[in-house]
Parts: sequence; structure tokens; C-alpha cells
Amino acid sequence: LLSVILCSTIGMLTFKFTKQLYRTKELLKKLSIPEGTLDFWKAKWTKDGNDTYDMGLRLFGNKAYWDPIVFTQWLSVFRLTNKPTTPEQKTDQEKVILFYKKHVKWKQ
Repeated sequence: LLSVILCSTIGMLTFKFTKQLYRTKELLKKLSIPEGTLDFWKAKWTKDGNDTYDMGLRLFGNKAYWDPIVFTQWLSVFRLTNKPTTPEQKTDQEKVILFYKKHVKWKQ
């Protein structure tokens, strides 16, 4: 059985994933966040005039898949840049940091 690890480097971060695309449920499980949080992020992103494709969402027919490299880049740019001010933002940030600890290798 051949295993492929996908990597993407942003600054000092190296992201490692075993698949090119993840179903939404798989992504949510890896992030340890509720579906509502992801839905909120998508709704806010599109309300601000952006396309969910830029978040890493790939639609094939009626199935949603996520590009983990694009999504983690989106997280690092748009979700980790501001200091949280509300309890919900603090919870979101803690979940994103947990995801990073599990899936990101720091370069030294």
C-alpha cells in the first residue's frame, strides 16, 4: 500500500496531509469544530463578496470536498491574524490552534 503525504510550506509552517481532498465531515473531525462554525465562516466569507473556492471548497456534483492545503492557508491568513475579542472567537481560535498542533510541522 502506497501512502502519499502532501506538503505545503508557508513561512515557517509545513502542512502535512495524507489525502488531496477531504469530505466536509472528515475536515470537521480533524478540526474538532462543529459544522455550524464552518458554516458561519463560509457564510461570512461569501457575504463579504468572496468565493468559497478560495477557502479550499471543491464541489463535485452535490458532494463537497476540501483541499486541505488551500484551507490551512486560508485559516492562517484569515482566522489566525486577529486577537479574539469574544468568547466565540476565543473558542474558534483554540480549535484552529489545536488543528495546527495536530497537522502542522514547524520548521526550525
